[in-house]
Amino acid sequence: MQTKQSVTNSNNQQSSTASRQKHAAMKLRNRLAAVATFGLTLIFHPMVALADPHVFEASGATPADIQTAVDAFRNFGDFGTNNGVGGTFPHGRREINWDGVPDARSAPNLLPANFFNSNSPRGVVFFTPGTGFQVSANLVNPTNTPVRFGNINRVYPALFNTFSPQRLFSALDSTITENFFFIPGTTRAATIKGFGAVFTDVNANDSTKIEYFDVNGNLLFSRDVLPAPTRRGGLSFLGVGFDTASVFLVRITSGDRILKAPNLDVVVMDDFIYGEPQALQ
Repeated sequence: MQTKQSVTNSNNQQSSTASRQKHAAMKLRNRLAAVATFGLTLIFHPMVALADPHVFEASGATPADIQTAVDAFRNFGDFGTNNGVGGTFPHGRREINWDGVPDARSAPNLLPANFFNSNSPRGVVFFTPGTGFQVSANLVNPTNTPVRFGNINRVYPALFNTFSPQRLFSALDSTITENFFFIPGTTRAATIKGFGAVFTDVNANDSTKIEYFDVNGNLLFSRDVLPAPTRRGGLSFLGVGFDTASVFLVRITSGDRILKAPNLDVVVMDDFIYGEPQALQ
């Protein structure tokens, strides 16, 4: 087994070209129009200059192989306390491991895009150009739905592994998941100091990535997720932290194939970890 792990400060993959920033801003405006359908209030303000981002990444065959990088990101800056559900705090972090999602909001059913700002308030709303989102079923469920997206393809339970059993998460009919942040349980837009996610079955060097944008649509940082050393069931983690709460939108590209057939590189997600949402001033 070969495990890759690093905790680095890097800005090698940042884009500073005007054309790319313009394109990112245009896409952001389109997403905001869609998010507005939830009745959310978005306020724009200029952001301060950024220091170099802090990158935490690892890949391996088992959860233990990425645990050190995950824990290091959990303790980045003032992230140390997991603030759980609801409330608002000056410091700390939020986590989503999907395992508390009820059966009625899990496969074969869809997960509402605002579930984690409404039903279980943790200050994030999702968007995808696909047809929605799904959380995989538990082993015991009222509809006898197969675990780890076996309801979509019977091969998937053998391809996908969990970091925190049992549920996984994915967009449907798209590889894109975008995350907008709010003061938990409110319509007040917010920014965060960093975001990380666990992925399963990343096989290619360039199929999966996370992009970080500020409130004006400028790309702050982009990085590809490390592929796992195994062809099936491997796990990867990427977390990026910033010195200020400058991240307004996080765009995840999970694989280069939609969740339909077991082709390379189909990728789904487990735990999300991000800084406590801070209100735009």
